[in-house]
Amino acid sequence: MKPAPFDASAFQDPLADKTAWHPQARGGANFKTRKLKEISSSELHYKGSVGGLLFALVFTIMPSIFVVFFFSGGFFETEGETKYFFLFILVFPAVGFYLMYIHLRPVIFDKRIGYFYKSFKKPVNSFQRTNKKNQIELDTIAALQIISEYIRSKNSSYTSYELNFVFEDGERYNVIDHAKYESIQKEAVIIAEFLGVPLWDATNLQTYHPTHRKKSIDTDTPYDSAGYDSTKRYRDM
Repeated sequence: MKPAPFDASAFQDPLADKTAWHPQARGGANFKTRKLKEISSSELHYKGSVGGLLFALVFTIMPSIFVVFFFSGGFFETEGETKYFFLFILVFPAVGFYLMYIHLRPVIFDKRIGYFYKSFKKPVNSFQRTNKKNQIELDTIAALQIISEYIRSKNSSYTSYELNFVFEDGERYNVIDHAKYESIQKEAVIIAEFLGVPLWDATNLQTYHPTHRKKSIDTDTPYDSAGYDSTKRYRDM
């Protein structure tokens, strides 16, 4: 049986009604992959976590340990066995280096140039047109969305949480995805304030409204001077 469609009416926003509420990025780590750092009033950085670094290093370093162990133990009797072993073992460092690249890649919100980007290459300025997937103009972000996904595997099961951008046409872009909800939620509030856009949390059907709204975003949803929905509030922020 298919699950019932998500009812976004609790967010009292027409944009929420036309936005998808299924996972944008399937999967998700069971540990905190990044931590948000406030560099200045115009710049936020998502820094890679220690757990993410260690996870990448396991794939990079472990093959070397296996090579030393198998050769010192004399496990290979023919040249063919050695060849196939090396082809198999090289897959792991390839995965490790890719994970290292993802982990070390800058993830930055920069108001000075008007862009969010996941890239080692910084966009030149806000007037430079780009179709690159991981370079997004901040002014195009209309809202933030938190949704959950239950992950089940042979060895474990857990709930992963996505933080997504929502655009005016209802399309989405995944920012971060891991199992530490408190971190996702608190950092999402900081980003909502930084961008001046609402945050919709599907895990508890609550809306967070920033203190200062982006002028291009308009809503009839009531909110008080602290920036919270007048009918639903976050507790213990």
